[in-house]
Amino acid sequence: MKKIVFRNGIYTVFRPLCYVCKVFGLASYSFVADRRNKRVTADYGYWNYMFTVIWLIVFTVGLPAKILTLSSVDFDTGTLLLAFKIHTISSFTSSIVAVVWVSVIKRRKFLEILEYISEVDNKIRYTLQEATYMNRKVMFNIFSGIIVLTVIQCTLILYTIYIFASEPYYIIIIQTISCVPDICNALLLFQFVTLVFMVKQRYGHLNKRLSNWISAAVSRRICLNKEYTRCSQLDRAVDQVNITRLFVSGVRNIEGTLKQTDIHLLRQIYSEMYDITCLINDTYGVPILATTCCMLTGVVFTLYEALISFKMWGVTDVLYAITYLMFFFSVTLICHRGTKEASSSSILVQKLLLGGICRNENVEGLKLFSLQLQVMTIEYTACGFFSLNLSLFASVVSVIVSYIVIMVQIN
Repeated sequence: MKKIVFRNGIYTVFRPLCYVCKVFGLASYSFVADRRNKRVTADYGYWNYMFTVIWLIVFTVGLPAKILTLSSVDFDTGTLLLAFKIHTISSFTSSIVAVVWVSVIKRRKFLEILEYISEVDNKIRYTLQEATYMNRKVMFNIFSGIIVLTVIQCTLILYTIYIFASEPYYIIIIQTISCVPDICNALLLFQFVTLVFMVKQRYGHLNKRLSNWISAAVSRRICLNKEYTRCSQLDRAVDQVNITRLFVSGVRNIEGTLKQTDIHLLRQIYSEMYDITCLINDTYGVPILATTCCMLTGVVFTLYEALISFKMWGVTDVLYAITYLMFFFSVTLICHRGTKEASSSSILVQKLLLGGICRNENVEGLKLFSLQLQVMTIEYTACGFFSLNLSLFASVVSVIVSYIVIMVQIN
């Protein structure tokens, strides 16, 4: 049994989400808090696989049972029946992929991501106020997501039980179980979005340092211009080159020797955060791809059913479609902001270089840093097939509209 030790703050942030994920088979680990050392030990135990095995059996048996019960349902068109079967298969398959991939195949990766984030935090060295503020924002996102998911899914489950109250008990059980894959997919998205948001916070903190350097450099330049105005005017009358010599000399006395080491430290931190991003893509790429396909088919099916059978299922289908789109939009929005936050670092480095008041060794370090940012581009993808950003969301919406138009024409 392998043990990973990391800072207590990250554990406190993830504890509610980890408990909920463990119930639905999406966590194969447990935490043991050490209050004396303010550390948390993460253990991989066999008992944690109990829920994973249970839900795998439920999903594996529930998929064919759900398909067989469709024969007893009267659909208006054959296209609607085919769309419902495709959506059911994609929903159960994506949940099975999520449980197997996260809890079995990549079960060590989640804790490794937390460990690497903790190592980055040790190098950044936040103040207590900064760490508290960042953790509170993450916890707020987790609690708000869990509350929204609980309200939506409980409402849909109760409504499903109410609709099928006159049916046999096994039909009610199958219809209720068919709502669980959506919960697993949503919890997987919460894990992924939370990790992306935490990485975005670290990028934002480092960009704030670069912005502070730019502001400090501009203020020093203004002070030096005021201090050497008379000397510069006299030197300009004699020789234009003397201005640069006197200006650099003044900066060297004020700037100090710590900035070169700070640039090297920033390069190390960005390199480690790039590795964290690659690890997140490797851990959640396949489940995110399966979940995205599930949400796409879900939106197409629910909107098509709402158009065909609006009197019976119209409101429910519209709510389902809005829920799928809301989850997908949140994923693309967070990934888009995280990518944009990381890409803005190269702009800040170029602004710092264009200031023209850094020493030669610092200029060389910033040039290497700029080259590193160009090579180590940050991008969140679904198993490498497509990038997760707002452009993808716009493309998906257009594809959904096209599919619905085609299905309506076929009908």
